[in-house]
Amino acid sequence: MTTTQVEPETIEALAGRLFGDALGAFHMGTVYLGVKLGLFRALCQAGAASAAELAAATGLDPWYVREWLQAEATAGLVTADGDDVGTARFRPAPGVREALVEETHPAYVGGLPLAFAAVGGVLPALLDAVRTGAGVPYAAYGADAIEAQAALNRPAFVNSLAAEWLPQIPGALERLSDASRPARIADVGCGVGWAAIELARAFPHVLVDGFDADEESVSQARRHAADAGVNDRVTFEVIDATSGNGYGEGRYDLVLFFECVHDMAHPAAALAAARRAVTAGGTVVVMDERVGDTLQAGDPAETFFATASVLWCLPQSRVDPDSEAPGTVMRPATFTAIARRAGWAGVDVLPIEHPFWRFYQLVK
Repeated sequence: MTTTQVEPETIEALAGRLFGDALGAFHMGTVYLGVKLGLFRALCQAGAASAAELAAATGLDPWYVREWLQAEATAGLVTADGDDVGTARFRPAPGVREALVEETHPAYVGGLPLAFAAVGGVLPALLDAVRTGAGVPYAAYGADAIEAQAALNRPAFVNSLAAEWLPQIPGALERLSDASRPARIADVGCGVGWAAIELARAFPHVLVDGFDADEESVSQARRHAADAGVNDRVTFEVIDATSGNGYGEGRYDLVLFFECVHDMAHPAAALAAARRAVTAGGTVVVMDERVGDTLQAGDPAETFFATASVLWCLPQSRVDPDSEAPGTVMRPATFTAIARRAGWAGVDVLPIEHPFWRFYQLVK
């Protein structure tokens, strides 16, 4: 099909859509500045402020702050009581506090601009990776990547893990609440430790071991556990769950994989290690992306997962030249096949409703 055969309206609509995509990406850059530099937080604390007052409160350059406020006022994340940016007083728009300041609020999405910045920093490396088939190491994405991943999952761990998810895992509450025989939990791919910490807070007798291949994430997890006062029952170790060495033989009552299996170069090896590590009668649960059974063109969530696979998950897993990683769009049939290769008889989908994640219980 040549260009002349395409309706002008169709071309204009596509060009307009791409402009909208670019607009969102550019705006995410100013949101990044607002989150990282504390501008949104300071404005929420002040309630209302002029550009000069906000600059003074944050210790930032007044000229840049004035321009930033102008950008966010045009984008609708702040409101102004006048047209003169230099003299107007600005307020955060409704919802900004919950979405970009309160880090454990269910609506908090402050991790998105951090992920945007992390991906922007590795785009040259991604060009080379796509040309050659190489990977891009997680460490190359920088500190923003660690912060982004933690920020995107933490609200769910705080608000839903103990209250909503665990009650849907058969026998989990009873076992974790048994003070006479403290349960042991493995949090595989623990990141900076928020899930493990919430488990320890919710169940004062459990012992939690967190494992992650990233040294900086584990270092931060240890600090978080100490700050939360649970480091006597929560430990973190740098371990690659796919290495074949495992993380203990038959000693965990509950093994959890929170949004990490699709990132692993050898996911079957990790699930096989879990099979060896779980106690008789214990449970292994995998939380991963809620993608469709087939290609879902035009679905926003599927688009997010598919683009994340190209820009984030697949490059990190392909650092291993023998990688078998499925990518972010790990469909249920693909995961079931991986579980069976690991020696599991099958997979049950737990009745936990979430717009982005599906919960699998592995069956012996």
